[in-house]
Amino acid sequence: MFQILLLLAGSLSYMVAGMFVAWPNVFIAHIIQNNSTIFNTQLHLTDSETDMLGSMIFLGSLPGFLLAGWLLDTIGRRWSVLVTALPGALGSLLIGFSLNPPMLLVGRFLEGITFGMLGVAVRTYASEIVDTTIRGTASVMYNVVMNMGSVAIIGLGIKLSWYYVVFVSFAVALLHCFLVAVFLVESPTYLAVKNREAEATVILRRLRGPNADIKEELRILKMMNQRGDGTSGWGALIKRDVIKNILVMFGLSMMCNFSGVQVMKMNTVRILVTAGLGFDETVSTIMFNLLLIAGNVTIMYLLDRIGRRRCLVLSLLLLTIANSCFGTYVFLTDSGGSPAMMEVALGTPLEVNSTMIYQSDAGSASWSWVPLMCVLMIAFGQSLGAGPIPYILTPEYFPTVIRSQATSVCLLLGGLQNVAALQLYSPMQASLTQAGLYWTYGLVAAVGIPYSLLFVKETAGRRVG
Repeated sequence: MFQILLLLAGSLSYMVAGMFVAWPNVFIAHIIQNNSTIFNTQLHLTDSETDMLGSMIFLGSLPGFLLAGWLLDTIGRRWSVLVTALPGALGSLLIGFSLNPPMLLVGRFLEGITFGMLGVAVRTYASEIVDTTIRGTASVMYNVVMNMGSVAIIGLGIKLSWYYVVFVSFAVALLHCFLVAVFLVESPTYLAVKNREAEATVILRRLRGPNADIKEELRILKMMNQRGDGTSGWGALIKRDVIKNILVMFGLSMMCNFSGVQVMKMNTVRILVTAGLGFDETVSTIMFNLLLIAGNVTIMYLLDRIGRRRCLVLSLLLLTIANSCFGTYVFLTDSGGSPAMMEVALGTPLEVNSTMIYQSDAGSASWSWVPLMCVLMIAFGQSLGAGPIPYILTPEYFPTVIRSQATSVCLLLGGLQNVAALQLYSPMQASLTQAGLYWTYGLVAAVGIPYSLLFVKETAGRRVG
C-alpha cells in the first residue's frame, strides 16, 4: 500500500506533463478562430512556428534530461522529483502572458525542461521503489495519469481561452512542488549504493513489509551494482556493454518516434482538419486521448504478463495498419496534404475576434468517419507500447550505479529524434504529400517489429539492480 501511495504522489507530476503535451491542440483550435492574447492584442504564427510549439518542448527536454541525470546522483531521487516542475511552472506563466511567438516558444522550452527532468527523475524513482512483479504496471500508471492531464486540458479548452487554460497547468505544477514532499521518501536503492544501508533498510521495510528478507535484497542490489572494471557514473557510459544497450534504446526510440507517436499527440487538431474530418475537432481530440488512456489501462494488465517485447510488437503492428489505412484514405479522397490550409489559418493576420471557416473537399461525408477511426486506432496502438515502453525499458536496462546517467543520455537521444519528427511534420507533408507522410510512419512501424524481436531484451519480472 505504501508503494502505491508513493506512486500516486509522484504521478501528479505526470499530469503536468500531459497538460504540457496536449496544450498545442487547445491553442490551435482557438487561434484559427480568434487570435487574441490575454491583453487583447493579435498573435500570428507561421507553419514553422506552429510546428515549433510541439518540437520546442522536446528541445527543452534535452538540457532537462542531462540536468536530471546530474541531480539524481547529487541530491538524490526524492529532491530531484520535487524540483522538476519549477521550470515548467515558469514557462506556463510566460505562455499565458505571451504577446508574440518568441514568448510562446521560450515558455514551451521551459516546459520542455520540466518534461525532460520528469522523464528521467520520476521513471528512475518508480523503477527503484516498487516490487519487480509490478514494476511495469507501476510505470504505465504514469502514462495513464499523463493522458488524463491531456484530456483535462483539452476539455478545459472547450470553455476557456488558451491563455487561461495554461494557468491551470501552472497551478498543478505548483501543487506538485508543495504537496508531493509530504509523501515521498528517498529511493532505498540509491541509499544502498551510496553506502547508507541503515536508512535503506528502514525504507525497504516499509516498502516490502515485515516478512521480506531485506538483508538479501540489499546484498543482491549491491552485487548487481559492482562493475568488474571498477567504473561508475558517467565514466561507465563508455564501456562496451553500456554503449550496446544505449544503441539498442536509440534504435527503439527511432522506430517509435518516426512512426508518428508524438506527432499525432501534438498535432491532433491539425491532422484531423487537413484530413477533412466531419466531426468536431476538439471532441475528436478528447476521444483520441481517451483511447490513449484505454490503451494504457490495457497495457497495465499485459505488460508484466506477456512482457515488454510482445506488447511492442502488438503496438507497432496496429500502428502499421492504422497509418497505412489513413494514408490510403487520404490518397483516394485526394485531400492533397498541402500545408497551405494551415498557412492561411495561422500565418495570415486576422482582425481581433475575427473567424476563419474551413472548407474541405476530402470526399463524401459518408466516409468522413474514416480518418477519425484511423487516428483513434493510432492512439490505442501507440499507447499499447510504442509510446510508453521506451521510457519504461530505459531505466530497466541499467543498474542503479549508472541508471540516472545512462537514462538521461538515452532520453536525450530520443528527445532529439522527437524534435526532428515534430519539426519535419510540415516539410515532410509538403514533399511526400499527406498520404505519403502516413505511409512513411506505417513503414517505420513495420520495420520496428523485427527490430523489437531481434534486439530488445525482455526485462519483465527480472531484477534490474
